[in-house]
Amino acid sequence: MQSQHLKTAICVNAATGKMGQQITHQIIESDKADLSAAFCRSGHPYFNKIVRGSTNLPYTNDLSAGLSMSQVVIDFSLPTVSLALIDKAIECKTPILIGTTGFSQEQFQLVEKASQQIPILWAPNTSIGVNVTISLIAKAAAQLGNQANVEIIESHHKHKVDAPSGTALKMGEAICEATHTSLRKRAVFQRHREKRQRKDDDIGFSVIRAGEIIGEHKVIFALDNEVINIEHKAQNRRCFAEGAVKAAIWLAKQKNGLYSMQDFIG
Repeated sequence: MQSQHLKTAICVNAATGKMGQQITHQIIESDKADLSAAFCRSGHPYFNKIVRGSTNLPYTNDLSAGLSMSQVVIDFSLPTVSLALIDKAIECKTPILIGTTGFSQEQFQLVEKASQQIPILWAPNTSIGVNVTISLIAKAAAQLGNQANVEIIESHHKHKVDAPSGTALKMGEAICEATHTSLRKRAVFQRHREKRQRKDDDIGFSVIRAGEIIGEHKVIFALDNEVINIEHKAQNRRCFAEGAVKAAIWLAKQKNGLYSMQDFIG
């Protein structure tokens, strides 16, 4: 007799990376998902070895086979790698959750175009807590309007290459959407080149890269006589993996289109 609660078959790209390993383990531990494939490059030391915790599943570079037997794929890699994976996902009609950051405007336009053919969820941060935090930031921005000076401070480990983080930019975009303004016009990324007093509507970004900091984001709303801080700190990568797997299960049932974590959490 078949179970009434069938598990979602999920494959993972860049499965040997820090996030990839955390996600594969999260899927293996889940009672709502099955790990259907774990992708890595053929030259990697883990290639063809069994994924830790799985029954008999080896790391593979056969994207077509893995995608064909999966209901959804999770990808935390690099922009060029993600775009190549999207092409394969379209061929196999497999929805894709992308946690990759650092896309150029032209590259992200390709992601948007691809979402007309398969469901795509792009999330610079898959933590449920961070995305609730973004909702709180948007609400605060809408209520404060142009009364507050806004600064965004983000901290990550020394290995992260893009800056500011995709999450910090997403927070800035949420503030601008709530106030009907443009982040492109308001964002200030460097202050040492131009000596001037801040404009009231500036959104300043500060970046820290040090040690093994998992991820910390703080938005400061500074009024004349009081300051509001809205902050999120990741204790470990498990929060990103938990959110990614839950969102991927949801994405597997969606129609073609481009989705965000805000769509998932409602």
